[in-house]
Amino acid sequence: MQQFEYPEDREFFAHLLADGDAERLDSELSVLFDFRHPAIKRWEFDKTRRKILADLMRRYEGKCQLRIVSECGTSGKYEPDHVIPLSSNELNKRLRGMKRTSILKVEAQSLGSNHPRNLTLACRECNQHKKHRLILPASWA
Repeated sequence: MQQFEYPEDREFFAHLLADGDAERLDSELSVLFDFRHPAIKRWEFDKTRRKILADLMRRYEGKCQLRIVSECGTSGKYEPDHVIPLSSNELNKRLRGMKRTSILKVEAQSLGSNHPRNLTLACRECNQHKKHRLILPASWA
């Protein structure tokens, strides 16, 4: 089983995704995580991006699952989105209080996987707003 770098990260995701049940996070939702280097995961994802997008368009009938900006869907362009981003600095900011120093951004951690359960359909507008943030799709509510 893969390990979170910090115990508080596991607890954070248990609360976010599994109503605080860390055992459920480990048993049912571990496929959402992949702690390998983000460049490796991006390379793997890029090889199948078109097929993934076609599958997501069918599954969600061409409707954005994020719906987080008022301009949602106005461009008519859709993209696959990693619910748990491949990498993010959100936990380092939120849980460890790390701050940006001069021109250097807060260090990011490798988190999300390319597993189909970690992918959703997002319009370009919502996906650009979400970036590397931890925002769950409306369909996960």
